Amino acid sequence: MNIRYRMIMLTGIIVCITLFTGCKSSEMMLETRFREIIVGQSDATEVLGILPEEGMMHTTSSVSVMHKKGWSRELGIVTFRQEDSFVQRKIYLQKRSSLTHERLYLFIQVIVPAEVLEEPYESDMRKHLAILRYCHQAMIEDVKPFEEDQETVSQMGLARTALGMGIYHLSLQPRQAHTLLTEDGFKYDHTTLDKCIITLKEESDNIFTTEIHTSAMVDLITRW
Repeated sequence: MNIRYRMIMLTGIIVCITLFTGCKSSEMMLETRFREIIVGQSDATEVLGILPEEGMMHTTSSVSVMHKKGWSRELGIVTFRQEDSFVQRKIYLQKRSSLTHERLYLFIQVIVPAEVLEEPYESDMRKHLAILRYCHQAMIEDVKPFEEDQETVSQMGLARTALGMGIYHLSLQPRQAHTLLTEDGFKYDHTTLDKCIITLKEESDNIFTTEIHTSAMVDLITRW
C-alpha cells in the first residue's frame, strides 16, 4: 500500500470522526465532580458523597478515583487535613487521546503553608517557583498511599514530569516568568508531551491553583 493511498484513507477516517464526534470536547464525569470540591471548605464526608465509588481507593487522609472512557483517562486525588478532615488540596488529571492528538490537562489546587509563602524571596518569580515546587512535592507525597496501583502511579508520574519541566523552563527564562500569571500562561516544550502551557492563580492569601495544558500531534503514518 503506497503512501498516497494510505494518506487518502487516513484523511477519510479523520473526516468521519470529526463529523460524528464534533470538534468541541465535552466535560468528563470526574472533571465536573471535582469542580464541586472546594479546597479549605469541603470535608471528607462531602467529598465521598460527590465522587463515584467505582474506581475509588481511599486511606484515612486521602482518596483517589480513576475513570476511563474509551481512549480517555481521568484521575483525581483529594488530600484532607488531619486535624479537621477539610480538603487540603486536590489534584485532577485528564488525558485524552484521539486519532490526531494526545492532550493532557492537569489541575492542582493547594493550601500553601505559611513557611513557603513567608520566606523572604528575592523576587516574585522566586516565590512563584517555590509555590510550584511545593505543588510538585505534593504530587509525590499524595500518590504514595496508592503506589500499589501501577496505573495511578504511571499517570501521576507523567503529570509530574509536565510540572517539573515547566518549573525547569521557567527558571531558565526569568523574563517570561510574568506570563505564568496571565490567562495565556507560560509556554514551553516537553520531550514527550510536546507543547505545554502552565498558569498559576492566587485564589486567596494561601490557596493557589496551577493548571497545565499539553497537546501533541500523533504520527499518523507510524500509527497506521
